[in-house]
Amino acid sequence: MAVVAVGFLSACTAKVGGLPVATTTVPDELTSEVVFDDLTTVAPCSLTDPGAFDEYGTAEFTAPESLDYCAVRVNDISKDADVILSIGAFSVLSAQPELADNHVKDVEGGLWVGQQDDTPTFCSQLLVFPDGVTMQVSASVYDGSTDTCPMVETGMDHAIDVITDRDVEHREPERNSLLRIDPCELVDDDDIAAIPGLEGVSRPDEYPGRHTCFWERSPGSPVTVRVQFGAGPRPGVYSQGGTEGLVGGRPSATNRYPKVGENSYCAVETAHIRFDEIAGEDAYEVASVYSRAAGGQIDAACAAATAVAELVWPELPQA
Repeated sequence: MAVVAVGFLSACTAKVGGLPVATTTVPDELTSEVVFDDLTTVAPCSLTDPGAFDEYGTAEFTAPESLDYCAVRVNDISKDADVILSIGAFSVLSAQPELADNHVKDVEGGLWVGQQDDTPTFCSQLLVFPDGVTMQVSASVYDGSTDTCPMVETGMDHAIDVITDRDVEHREPERNSLLRIDPCELVDDDDIAAIPGLEGVSRPDEYPGRHTCFWERSPGSPVTVRVQFGAGPRPGVYSQGGTEGLVGGRPSATNRYPKVGENSYCAVETAHIRFDEIAGEDAYEVASVYSRAAGGQIDAACAAATAVAELVWPELPQA
């Protein structure tokens, strides 16, 4: 299940792949604030270019999945495989303390790259900024079989070039866009922790992009809930037992996943305004609640997800 970005965004339709803007000097420390200024409006597709992956086959921007990263689909002709790369998601180093033991290389401005995952079917690297913010480049095999790690390294190298050239672009969101809204500010932590099934949850980390809010009962606990503002097709019923109807006054889709590994998952989602980042894609900004519970507790997971959505949806701007 994917948990898996706006009005006008030239980065992914016109600007990406253009000549970099010449700069004079690189600051001693390229913190995330120096590079990105406002992390909530960063256009992740400006960090990449399908042409960077020509050596592997044909590449193109593909259906959006998130406000936090840009999706690129690569058809590896030599392996007859399809790969989806995700480029640009922000997090914090404190959530990945073991990354220091998987140091790949140093980059000017005090940046460094760590290897998060290195299996051929799913590979991931993190670019770490001096202020502890991280930026992810990952790839997973969508169809067929191939080694995705060389593609991830290529994608990371290209993103680093954009960053050190100071060529990162920003979106210009519509007035009622979800892009500038931090979901953590729409609901009180105490109200989340008071929902049956979510007792004792708290927020372990802040998400720098401010498009996600996450609570967990304790590290490693199956009990978690996530409110996420993303992008993609209009939500519908994708699972057995899923339903559509009003939740918190908004048309919503609820999907039930009784067994994912050892846990149960439930998703409640609602479409917002159109999302025009990728030309030709019928996409929307999407508000989502993902609730996880122990295996066999799908009803509890869906009750919790619905209760959270009923708190959040009325706080969303009018579509």
